Amino acid sequence: MVNNSINKKNPNICSQCGSELIFVSQEIVKPEGTRYAQTNTVYRCSNPACQEKKDKEKVDRLKMRQNKEVTDKERIEKIQEQRKLGRKAKQLQN
Repeated sequence: MVNNSINKKNPNICSQCGSELIFVSQEIVKPEGTRYAQTNTVYRCSNPACQEKKDKEKVDRLKMRQNKEVTDKERIEKIQEQRKLGRKAKQLQN
């Protein structure tokens, strides 16, 4: 049975399936408004089925984020249009 928490003793083991992780890249970035840099390390699972599942989850997550941005923009535009119509109606009543 694989423990789904991060393996602190051996960080090069996949937390999903227990297979070995393969180092892909490492990037050091300093986010705006922070004091310290962050190190982002990318690994891939050596188990193709597990990695395929993770890749699909990532794509789904990105699609959801893009859809949310579009719907948020449409919602804001609709609210602004309703406010404009409300102001015009008040001006016509006066």
